[in-house]
Amino acid sequence: EFWPYLRDDATLARPWAIPGTPGLEHRIGGLEKGDGHGNISYDPANHDFMVRTRAAKVDRIADSLPPLEVDDPDGLAKVLVLGWGSTYGPIGAGVRRVRKAGYHVAQTHLRHLNPLPSDLGDILKRYDKVLVPEMNLGQLSLLLRAKYLVDVVGYNEVRGLPLKAAVLADVIGGLVAEAEGI
Repeated sequence: EFWPYLRDDATLARPWAIPGTPGLEHRIGGLEKGDGHGNISYDPANHDFMVRTRAAKVDRIADSLPPLEVDDPDGLAKVLVLGWGSTYGPIGAGVRRVRKAGYHVAQTHLRHLNPLPSDLGDILKRYDKVLVPEMNLGQLSLLLRAKYLVDVVGYNEVRGLPLKAAVLADVIGGLVAEAEGI
């Protein structure tokens, strides 16, 4: 027997019925449903439970994400450059320039933002400084500061153009010099 409102214990996900399957039609919509039965519910306690259950379901996705790969060749870096999205190329080029100048710097790139990878907090705490270049007003920096209590240094450009590797290299180099007391 198909119960569309029962959840998997490990993932909190519900089973999906193939749309149009005879006998498996069920209601969909934006109104809150009661836990375990799927009927519309206006009960405040049920609403609180369901919101928390959906949040926990999203959080558990982090368990299936691969560990972050941190590029810190010699393990001596005090600065981590963390990127996401289209900053990947410019950050990599900027980091290579700074390393070529003899500085130690680490980098990693996020592929998942919600939920964030489960090892991210431990990685951030390994470094004295964390630089997050963004092509916006620093939304990821704000989130990282709030969630991990890390003093993230944001570099933000909102010009509708890609970040420049040379500019990032200057920013990264300055932060590394500051962290290393140079």
